[in-house]
Amino acid sequence: MTGQAGHIIVSGRWDDNVAIVDIEKALLPENNETSHAVISRPRVTPDLDLDGDGKPDARASGQPVMVAVDATGRYAYVVCHSGDATQEAAAAYQHGHPGLVTVLDINAALDPANNDGLGAVVEFVSTGRTGPVGCAMTPDGASLLVNCGEAEGSEDGGDEVTVIDVASRHVSARVPLKVDPTHPATTPSEHDSPHATFGHYPNPTGIVISPLSGGVVFVGNGGLSDVSVLDLKASLSGAPDAEINRVEVETGPFGMALSPDGTLVAVASRESMSHAYEGGTVSIIDVARAAAGRTDAEVARVPVGGANGTEHSRPFGVAFSQDGKLLVASCFRTNAISILDVEAALAGQPAERHCLYPDAPGGGPSRPRGIAVCGRYACVIGGAKGGSGSSILWLIDIEAGKVCGTVCEVGNESYFLAVVPPAPT
Repeated sequence: MTGQAGHIIVSGRWDDNVAIVDIEKALLPENNETSHAVISRPRVTPDLDLDGDGKPDARASGQPVMVAVDATGRYAYVVCHSGDATQEAAAAYQHGHPGLVTVLDINAALDPANNDGLGAVVEFVSTGRTGPVGCAMTPDGASLLVNCGEAEGSEDGGDEVTVIDVASRHVSARVPLKVDPTHPATTPSEHDSPHATFGHYPNPTGIVISPLSGGVVFVGNGGLSDVSVLDLKASLSGAPDAEINRVEVETGPFGMALSPDGTLVAVASRESMSHAYEGGTVSIIDVARAAAGRTDAEVARVPVGGANGTEHSRPFGVAFSQDGKLLVASCFRTNAISILDVEAALAGQPAERHCLYPDAPGGGPSRPRGIAVCGRYACVIGGAKGGSGSSILWLIDIEAGKVCGTVCEVGNESYFLAVVPPAPT
């Protein structure tokens, strides 16, 4: 019997699908460095009728980058960064396309019969804005919050969190994020980052929601090198004053994670969008302090992945262990995965318990990115951009700091992933 340890849903990014990985199979020695644990690759992007004859003649790029799974394990929500843009349009310029969220029936997605097809898709939900990246479910499971990371035709200009009602699968509110009024730019940049014309818009990336203090939303602002703190209730109503605080971090954040008890938020400081600077730290934010509007909400800033004064590691993703005592951080530039002791980090003591440099089968840089935790394992995606199926998934024993399984052919420069826990027996 398979699936007893749960499954992983890996975003395809440059592939128009997600890869469904059986965790139990992935840990079998005979499946190491193979794709045998991948049980299905259902498509998550719509068909396109380019010539208007009523028949599909192309497949949208979509660029699926983020996955969220509801608490019941029934549906997965896949953020498609370039929505229904053609593959040619996304390849020519990957930014500034209308966004989609694809709703997948997880049971159907697990069925190999839906491989490379749309049989698992329940609905495509338009965000009405462009360049979505991160998403998060509210604690009650009633809403999905999605970051609008870009403006039309630009890598810049993202200034909204879009609220999608899960029951109706429609946008129910739009939450404005504050821009920097002191920056001279008044329109989205015509350049790619990094460039000095970035810095007016927040360009949100990661997002997590804590249930504490009535619900607090944390949004990583890649364009401003800080984190917005929003009141959840006000956000769900689209209130213009939902944003209640800002917390500075080293540089433009990307991946974010919430501790299991909801008290801490970890933020990977990836890179600046306004000048050529890559980060080397993970920030830990105290939820209660941030919700109270305090300026000392960042309670730790920890170097990761071999970062030092001359070499920065470009942290990408973060995830807490199931008990919240350890924090895993992926570092794209140094090809490293750091495992931190949270208590030591909060005490200002040396916190890195393990630093791994996982191998990429076939050679090349490992380039670790998104992380999800299932039980004792951190599931980390990596692999340099290549052809279809060129991404890699490592299953790492967090406590031991050891790679226990490697799965191949799970996407093309995949970004983030989510765990589907095993069904109760």
